[in-house]
Amino acid sequence: MECFFNDVIKKKEFEKKIKLEIEQAMQNIKVHFEFFKSRSTSGKWDWTSLMGPDKKKVLEHFPISQFISGTRGQEIEKLWKEFLRLYKVLRKPFLSNQEIDAFEIDAKQWIRTFYCATEGHPNSISHKPGLYRKQDVTPYMHVFAQHMHQFMR
Repeated sequence: MECFFNDVIKKKEFEKKIKLEIEQAMQNIKVHFEFFKSRSTSGKWDWTSLMGPDKKKVLEHFPISQFISGTRGQEIEKLWKEFLRLYKVLRKPFLSNQEIDAFEIDAKQWIRTFYCATEGHPNSISHKPGLYRKQDVTPYMHVFAQHMHQFMR
């Protein structure tokens, strides 16, 4: 989510338009959320930290493609939905070895999708924008994709 928020904050119409639209979209799904200027980071934009049930609601219902157009927005939306699906698998009280094996494969694919590179030449029909960069992968994401399956056995 942090990558998404950082993306939209960079847009020139953020303060006048996008900020309010995102806050309204959050309100529509019954999640308290707001952007605010941080005192500790010299006036940079910050946002409400989402926890537990609110974070799950956002992953499931927030209309990302309304704020990031085209295939990239759709792909980010899929990425969030897949993370939610993997999270739900992780929370099951009992998992078979086959389910854990499938989780391992799917979690590794999820992280590869997260940092897939841009393909093709800009302004060409074959151009497909990437989602995020490898350096955007957090240590938590690394553990989730590369090691979590070991703790599930």
